[in-house]
Amino acid sequence: MSFQCYAHADNTREYIMTSDAKRINSYDFLLVLFSLSLVYILGRTYTAYAVIALFLLLRIVFKSFMVMEETILVIRDVGVQVKTVYLGGRSVSRFIDRSKIADIIINEAITMFHIRVYMAIIVEGEDKMVVVFQNLLPRLNVLLQAYHGARSIIFNEKDHSDVPLEFS
Repeated sequence: MSFQCYAHADNTREYIMTSDAKRINSYDFLLVLFSLSLVYILGRTYTAYAVIALFLLLRIVFKSFMVMEETILVIRDVGVQVKTVYLGGRSVSRFIDRSKIADIIINEAITMFHIRVYMAIIVEGEDKMVVVFQNLLPRLNVLLQAYHGARSIIFNEKDHSDVPLEFS
């Protein structure tokens, strides 16, 4: 994963987390080998071709939900835009008005086998927090830079981040 921070102006910052996942991976090659072996075993029948088409369609649908990039754009006195870009180019954005932002936090989620650190925005009047970088889950040092930068712009706090702006 790679992380970039852009200061567009004194009152605007954009934090971009990009996935390094390959578009074609070993599962795709396994699917091709499975398809070829299915044709070899069943012969050139409509059933074999239908099963292959079904597997290929399922793989394409699964890949279309792969997250390639997550972005948080913070603008002083305006608000925050959280954006997710998927493999096929589809993007989903959410804007949170500054007047609705109660707090920006770094929190921990504890499961049976993992402890995940994440950054979230607490929105007034909503039951759920808005999790930033929800799918790519960057490391704590990346989250701290985005956290301090976002708080410095939204809440006019001093920016305590002394982490380099660009690293992998």
